Amino acid sequence: MKNNCGEAMGDYVPAENFNAAKLQPGDVAEVEMTFYGGEDYRLLICGHELLGDIAFQLLDTEDNLLFDNAEHEMSQHFDFKVEGTQNLKVKINVSPNTDAALNPQGCVAILLGRKVEE
Repeated sequence: MKNNCGEAMGDYVPAENFNAAKLQPGDVAEVEMTFYGGEDYRLLICGHELLGDIAFQLLDTEDNLLFDNAEHEMSQHFDFKVEGTQNLKVKINVSPNTDAALNPQGCVAILLGRKVEE
């Protein structure tokens, strides 16, 4: 999964570790991550094509919405900078499948890249 999504990282250097899970339509997953102050980040959500569009949100620890890809044409990524080090939550929602005969499972990965100044 990481290799298939690497091109979408652009000029951001991917972190060595990433979070991934097998999800199916209708599943919701939430991961808390630490972001360091002064860093430029790209948050990339990459999922198996059988799952269709994957909605994701970035929230602070008090559940205040910082980004919702549903408001940005279901973009796979979000570029941002944090002022101070903080924990944020990434919430993923796989759209329910309208075809009950199909119940695909697929891998969904949360990749985090950091822009490196040269």
